[in-house]
Amino acid sequence: MKAIIFDCFGVLTTDYWREFVAKLPADIRPAAADLNKAYDGGFIAATEFMDQVEALTGQRPDTVEHRKGQAKKNHELLDYIAQLKPHYKIGLLSNIASDWITDEFLTPAEQSLFHAMIFSHAVYLTKPDHRIFELMAERLAVEPSDCVMVDDIEANCTGARETGMQAVEYHDFAQAQGELDRLLS
Repeated sequence: MKAIIFDCFGVLTTDYWREFVAKLPADIRPAAADLNKAYDGGFIAATEFMDQVEALTGQRPDTVEHRKGQAKKNHELLDYIAQLKPHYKIGLLSNIASDWITDEFLTPAEQSLFHAMIFSHAVYLTKPDHRIFELMAERLAVEPSDCVMVDDIEANCTGARETGMQAVEYHDFAQAQGELDRLLS
């Protein structure tokens, strides 16, 4: 392995959107997920996203957006990334509809842990589309087969694997660190 790529929501911080969707009736979750994918991919604006989610669910998701300000960093993981950086190229790949990660979430010192960052809205692609994984490998100047993706969503891990990467499905820090350590040794 030459590169390790990390997701943000559900890995570096809590995934408030997934918490919101989990509380919705099962029959409308796919439509909510489709709206979020369009929003994260930069295909619909924030107001359109909020209006459509409210029409679908009866709830305005700006409360979910507001909770991002209360996001708790996974300091344990950030410290581990700092240990990995001298030996591996490090990427951050997130399905997100804004630059919130760099504008508000990560400090400049934390941003410097990453050799490359890709936010879905900026490239009009979302995970698990193989093209976004290939783009990240290209930006890290490595082959997909030299990468491992750490993500909390099984479909994204599957997409990474189908692109030729290894993948670790993140459940908690100890589990992910153990799996990564085994892959890297």
